[in-house]
Amino acid sequence: MKKIAFILITLTALASCQKEDHNGDLGGFWKLQQIELADSIINTREKSCFWAVQLDLIQIGNGKGRFQHVSDSLYIQMITMPSDPKSLGLFNPKDERFGVIHLDRNGMVLRSKDATLTLKKF
Repeated sequence: MKKIAFILITLTALASCQKEDHNGDLGGFWKLQQIELADSIINTREKSCFWAVQLDLIQIGNGKGRFQHVSDSLYIQMITMPSDPKSLGLFNPKDERFGVIHLDRNGMVLRSKDATLTLKKF
């Protein structure tokens, strides 16, 4: 009985040591809906263009990186590049800065110097 109690206490302690995501509405999975350029709009609703945000990490397509969400800005620095960054809304993936135009638990609109991205919470 003591062994079972010890195992349960140990498992409970390990489970409680997980880091808590502090990203608020930004955290989670996002599907890129649209890329608006100066001269055209690219509809990406039918494509699999996903962004995943957790802790201080971001995965965009098959690329991975770090980000900072400060006030109304989102800074992204990709560590491994996605295969086609422009199709995912990244025109300067090594040091991308987006203005956060809109962010809630359902949708997000980001604007860089090259494009405006519309994403939907997935």
